[in-house]
Amino acid sequence: MAVLNLAPGETPAVRPDAWVRLADDEAPVAGAHVIVPFARFKTEHNALLAKAAAVGVAIGGADAVEDLAPWVAQLQLVLLQFGVFKDGRLFTSARLLRERFGFRGDLRATGDFLPDQAIFLLRSGVTSLEVAETFSVETLARVVRAYSVRYQRALDSQPVIVDQRQQGNGA
Repeated sequence: MAVLNLAPGETPAVRPDAWVRLADDEAPVAGAHVIVPFARFKTEHNALLAKAAAVGVAIGGADAVEDLAPWVAQLQLVLLQFGVFKDGRLFTSARLLRERFGFRGDLRATGDFLPDQAIFLLRSGVTSLEVAETFSVETLARVVRAYSVRYQRALDSQPVIVDQRQQGNGA
């Protein structure tokens, strides 16, 4: 798998991934950057946070992101695991993590999503994608550049069409 950085205003770029996913029975290595399932984190958060250099949590669409709120300041990564591209609950989870709970770490999407959804992932607060080696970075970059007009406000700083129209700059 490759990790694509989606920093706002920059061209998507592949970056090295320092994170290791731990199996349910695997102990964290001291000083490592580890990702664990949310269910495990809820029961072992003290030990994980004490031993690992950085802790990330993997959540799915069925997980209640509100339950993660007490720990967002201690997490460096939240991995949004998309099961099927038709399930939009993780877009909402991403936005809640950023807006309501103040999460400042890396929000990474993985799983079954389409390059066409990248703009919506960005606007929801996602900062990186975990993709197969065959994933087309060029297609992703083209999709991100293709949308010059936004109709709804989001987490990015892009102006929406109603503001542009009021200022006399929009269509």
